[in-house]
Amino acid sequence: MSTKLTGRVIYANDPGWNDSRHGFAARFDYNDQQPQAIVFAQHAEDAVNAVRWARENKVPIRVRSGRHSYEGYSSLVKGGVILDVSELAGVSFDAETGHAVVGAGIDMLLLTEKLFDVGVTIPLATGPTVGLGGLCQGGGVGITTRLLGLTCDSVVDIEVVTAEGHLVHANEREHPDLYWAIRGGGGGNFGVVTAFKFKTHPISTVGIFNITYQWDDFVAIVDAWQKWAPFADWGLTSLISLHTDRTITIQGQYTASPQDMPKLGELLAPVLAIPPLSVQTMVVPALIGARITFGVDPANPTWAILQHDDMQLFKSTSAVATELFPMEAIQRIKDGLENVPPLSAPPSQPSMVQLLGGGGMASVPKWSDTAVFYRNALFIVQYDGYWTAPQDQQPTIDWVVNLRHSMLPFASGAYVNYVDSQLGPDWLEQYYGANLPRLKEIKKKYDPENFFSFPQSIPLG
Repeated sequence: MSTKLTGRVIYANDPGWNDSRHGFAARFDYNDQQPQAIVFAQHAEDAVNAVRWARENKVPIRVRSGRHSYEGYSSLVKGGVILDVSELAGVSFDAETGHAVVGAGIDMLLLTEKLFDVGVTIPLATGPTVGLGGLCQGGGVGITTRLLGLTCDSVVDIEVVTAEGHLVHANEREHPDLYWAIRGGGGGNFGVVTAFKFKTHPISTVGIFNITYQWDDFVAIVDAWQKWAPFADWGLTSLISLHTDRTITIQGQYTASPQDMPKLGELLAPVLAIPPLSVQTMVVPALIGARITFGVDPANPTWAILQHDDMQLFKSTSAVATELFPMEAIQRIKDGLENVPPLSAPPSQPSMVQLLGGGGMASVPKWSDTAVFYRNALFIVQYDGYWTAPQDQQPTIDWVVNLRHSMLPFASGAYVNYVDSQLGPDWLEQYYGANLPRLKEIKKKYDPENFFSFPQSIPLG
């Protein structure tokens, strides 16, 4: 008996077809790479049926949660099936165990609302529309990383559909190798994750800050930030954004008890020693802080965004810094930002380089404890180029690629959640480092026919 597709299934010419097949990254031709169907799973069994149907009909499949693949991998599958788990968005919390079972498709804004309602959190991303499934499977960094670790570090159980179409649980006792691989081995490589169980962390009050500086202080403030951010109190996670419009911003969050909040000024002292242009700090309930960080209206948060209306023309890539930048490296970033290609039209936002502080709890596990190799990262470097006019695309992409290449002596490797098709022939090693051989062995075990295959997926050999 042949398997039928179940859930909310959309075909060409159905209402919502165009919106359903587009991803976050707007520079790709979604018309040229159309699937034959899009399955919005509403129960785990819908994901099982989609996998079995794709196998029986010998068509490729892509798995998608938040549509944030920077290279469009989760939404580009000519003649295949997109299995979208974004409607698997339930959250249940057990106050006795402190565990939360969360659907793999939930976005950060809704997840924050549901968890903070009961006074707990997990390590989250900084963007409101990021899907949990992709975030967690790539490791997961955000504004509480230094206090709570990576998103995947709080996972205690994973519900996953295997390449054979079986629904299994992966944890320390059942399928422990699959449990290891999914926590950092990249989304879509080993199966379709339908739910995670997390150990949660209590949260009540946060201090959030936003500090700006003048461009002339570029080298001094970047140096001060890098010597401070990875080594500060573990409750403090920060990032510094360096923009081509010559603005410099340090943002972050201090997560602590209300009685510890007066320490925030003292904790910021090393970067305030360089005179800023402006300083904004506020101590607020954690839920309000999350809404502000996500850039939504604190009084009307959940409905202030259209989930898939944030498509932009951009190119992003990344690297990992395991040692402090020498002055030469900081100057190279400054020179690169000052020499961005001229644009024919204003971009959706200024291009930038962003550094996200590491250390703290994220560095406690060994590189082999999960599939996340770069546990010794002092900070992650993200290079982002934006444009709007078609003729500006290639020069901007070239600028991003060349800037990253010029910085390779100082920051190498890559964060798999900032997927990049132009990393070069050793892209697997850049994503997974010394964990790659084990990941390949687990791939062979759970997906021996390479059913879950896409550009830059983990190969069998």
